[in-house]
Amino acid sequence: MRIVSIITLVGFLYTLPSFADDCVGYGGYQTCTKSSKNAQGDDVIESYDSEGNSYSITSGSRENSDGSSEVFSVDSDGNEFSIKSWCDDAGCHSRDSDGNTCTITSFGEMIGC
Repeated sequence: MRIVSIITLVGFLYTLPSFADDCVGYGGYQTCTKSSKNAQGDDVIESYDSEGNSYSITSGSRENSDGSSEVFSVDSDGNEFSIKSWCDDAGCHSRDSDGNTCTITSFGEMIGC
């Protein structure tokens, strides 16, 4: 009898994936958020409500083969932003997806920052 009860409880809990989501709300309206990682290891945050609205954002970082590193974010509305940074003999540099650049020379001079 005990084994049947335990199996029933485990089966019931397994069918309730909403326990992984954080939800708040009042009355018939709820909004929920859950976070996870995708196959590339990027952070994914998803938000949705009881009226069918949803939004998500994915962010992460990459080490590129040219020695630069890049951080990025992209959302479900199509907005994207990234910043690429690298260092060379002249100093350290960054460039974002909006075209802004910054260089800190090896002498400590800031250019375009």
